[in-house]
Amino acid sequence: MRTRADVVIIGGGIQGTSVAYHLAKRGGRDIVLVEVDMVGSGSSGRSAAMILLQESRDQTVRMSQESFKEYLNFQDEFGVDIGYKPIGYLTVATGDVADELRAEVELQKQLGVPTETLSPADIARLVPSVNIEDIVFGAVCWQDGVIDPHSVMQADPHSVMQAYVQHARRLGAEINEKVEATGIVVEKGRVVAVETTAGRILTPVVVNAAGARAAQVGAWVGLRLPVANYKRSIFVTDRFDAIPDDSPFVMDLAAEWYFRKEGKGVLMGMGREESTTFEPQLEWEFLDAIVERAMHRAPILANARVMRGWAGLRSLTPDDYPILGPVAGVAGFVNACGWGGHGVMHAPIGGLLVAEWIAEGKTTTMDMGPFLFERFAASAG
Repeated sequence: MRTRADVVIIGGGIQGTSVAYHLAKRGGRDIVLVEVDMVGSGSSGRSAAMILLQESRDQTVRMSQESFKEYLNFQDEFGVDIGYKPIGYLTVATGDVADELRAEVELQKQLGVPTETLSPADIARLVPSVNIEDIVFGAVCWQDGVIDPHSVMQADPHSVMQAYVQHARRLGAEINEKVEATGIVVEKGRVVAVETTAGRILTPVVVNAAGARAAQVGAWVGLRLPVANYKRSIFVTDRFDAIPDDSPFVMDLAAEWYFRKEGKGVLMGMGREESTTFEPQLEWEFLDAIVERAMHRAPILANARVMRGWAGLRSLTPDDYPILGPVAGVAGFVNACGWGGHGVMHAPIGGLLVAEWIAEGKTTTMDMGPFLFERFAASAG
């Protein structure tokens, strides 16, 4: 492992590997990434793998639009098929959240997202398995879809991360697995080194792409990053033909419960429990809560048999925006964390913005101002 680097990236999830690739693409050659386990072994490899234009706020819609540009051209840029399937993302809303969904749809349309509004009857025709008795409104975007359907049981990072790693290495970056960052050395308000289990790396710039461990990394330089980890559980059934293969992803907005086809089976997810561990364990007892919601929203799933599942973490900030970019008082420390379950969806734009700032001292694709850490200090003051 190198003992000197221009940039050290802590975290080998999809955001960290995206930063490595986009920075190397901009001419950075002396880049070192350290990952405590294997690339993609954390939350990135445990997602539902959806990419959406139907975001709820101006900034996140724009992030999705920028990320879609890269994802839809992935084959041309990387020579890799990421398995994108535009299955559509259908949100159904009960009366208590219908106005929230209507406002989101209006914003999406203003920003050019081809979202379609649906009546309960439209939903019933589109997905007959959905119980619409308490549904008053729905919306769908058919460009939203799934990328590289995968099973974490196979312990194989999906193709996006593999492509970022391979191309970053080809451009000169060093990707180290099973190397844990243990501290950051700061002298006179400036980053000078990263301590790891494989030795010290002298560097003037460190990127905090540590995912669930981001708050811990921030504490090494005296920052209290407002990032909390919440567990989401996902279960997959055996073959279940009663829900057609061409069914869209369905999100019950009020319950934050969803389902979609996963191969010939059905994937279901739910949960917002704060986690006290970086390695969340699947609790089969939680299946009862997911089945209870399924029995209400898609009663036909009572006939399905759950075969496997996993649990992942979403690192959430108080305003549900990520924390990106430099921080005042610690020169050379750059955040790329707090993605709240959108790390896969916004990997292209996240890596791009951080790389732009490091390489050029500014961002040109999007304004990074709304995502800076200092916004929390401003709101507190």
